Amino acid sequence: MDAVNERRRKMRKIRRTTVVVVRHCIISLLALFFLLPIIVLLTRSVMSPDDIYRVPTLLFPTKLDFSGYTEAFDAQILSYLLNTVIVVAVNTVFVPLTCLMCGYGFAKVRFPGRGIAFSLLLSTIMIPGIAMQIPLYIVYYHLGLTDSLWPLMITAFFGGGAMSIFFMRQYLKGIPDSILEAARVDGANALVIMFKIMLPLARPVVVLTAVNVFIGQYNDYGTALIYIWNEKFYTLSVGLYYKYLAPGAESIDANVQYAAGVLVMVPMVVIFALFQKQLINGIVTSGMKL
Repeated sequence: MDAVNERRRKMRKIRRTTVVVVRHCIISLLALFFLLPIIVLLTRSVMSPDDIYRVPTLLFPTKLDFSGYTEAFDAQILSYLLNTVIVVAVNTVFVPLTCLMCGYGFAKVRFPGRGIAFSLLLSTIMIPGIAMQIPLYIVYYHLGLTDSLWPLMITAFFGGGAMSIFFMRQYLKGIPDSILEAARVDGANALVIMFKIMLPLARPVVVLTAVNVFIGQYNDYGTALIYIWNEKFYTLSVGLYYKYLAPGAESIDANVQYAAGVLVMVPMVVIFALFQKQLINGIVTSGMKL
């Protein structure tokens, strides 16, 4: 009897091990499939033009050639990068702060019409973003803000959008009011409560908002294309399009274009690597507070 039970335990262990191995193999194959474009981008960025255009196509270079990186990282790219850094920095700093202010007001401050105001805010989610492009352009045009970086940054001072405010408000509602009452008894005003108490407590969702804003603004192509036509204000996404892909763009070797793509991708990889834990915690925690 003991021998039979031992055999059954071994068989169950073998089945569990087999399932785990098969599962990991499937996941690895799927990961490789989704990483294939990035692998091709990386390998072709260090290929010579002859290797890139060779038939049949090569996946790996016959000889490493880093000249594409030296040609891609020029003064134009630095100018586009500086504009992108300005836009991303302003949005990444001020969207979470103003979002925290709006969320705090809707979650913890009692004022007449709070529910109606919040409902009106949520109703803006139903308006397609493309429907607002022409009215916004007219407003920015009459304010003299077109062909500058301001249309890409000015919304950062108004909460960053209904969804960000909604998630912030839902998270702050889960913080006990007794903490705020104790702070008021100690003489803390609204700004002290918001930035010294609420901000540290809401750190997961604040970091999540900041990282999402960074990714969205860094990759934003359409907004910059609408409002900017002077090359000195181009961001990376628009600048690289006009430099490499637009009709009439100068003839540039393919390895230079691949190298530029790698250079543009690096900040996204670094941000995700640094804030992966905060992103996951922010998503889980904000979901628990809803």
